[in-house]
Amino acid sequence: MKKSIFAVIAVFFMLAFYSCKKEVTLTFSEDIIIDLGSTDEDVLKFVSASDGSTVNVSGIDYDLVGEQTATFKAGDVSETKVVKIKSDKLAGLYQISVFITEENNEYELTVGEGWLITLTKGSNYNQINIPDSIDKGFVMFIDQGKLVVTFNGKDSAYIPGYTGRFKFSTSKESEFTFSNIKYGTLAKGKYAITEFILNEFVSGYNHYYRIQLDRKD
Repeated sequence: MKKSIFAVIAVFFMLAFYSCKKEVTLTFSEDIIIDLGSTDEDVLKFVSASDGSTVNVSGIDYDLVGEQTATFKAGDVSETKVVKIKSDKLAGLYQISVFITEENNEYELTVGEGWLITLTKGSNYNQINIPDSIDKGFVMFIDQGKLVVTFNGKDSAYIPGYTGRFKFSTSKESEFTFSNIKYGTLAKGKYAITEFILNEFVSGYNHYYRIQLDRKD
């Protein structure tokens, strides 16, 4: 009988303990928008736990521009949240080189000096603008105005195709598409777009140009 009473009392205290224990909640101060090359510490400035416990974050590649889904944990509590990484650090001065691929051989079309081009921030946090001309006014992507690069986090970056002209093509009008957009880290924590492929389709034929970009600032 006494054992039964002690068992009931033990259960009572356990229920009382758990009923008094408050559930931990995570609070986010605002949308999480950070720079390329940021760290967990930068992200955790946006979040706090209701009981003051340590919050950990995982699932972010800080070298990729665009939207990613991060997991935040504090004790037994876990919550996912979108983290946005800006493209700003990709803007700057570049040297542009154009190569054409013919019969498995590559030939450079941008001979001589002065092939400098300035990439600028786009209208959205995850975009970069590539102007249609180099800094000295030589128009390359004719009738296009600018190329807008959109970065999609862990998915591939994207440049919309267009119908028009390209300075190194003999065609008066072709269809152009873009692929293999590459970017990454340079020395001293700088970032750069390094290259992309321009595919020209005209009169049943494809021509491939490799556009190489070398950061200069």
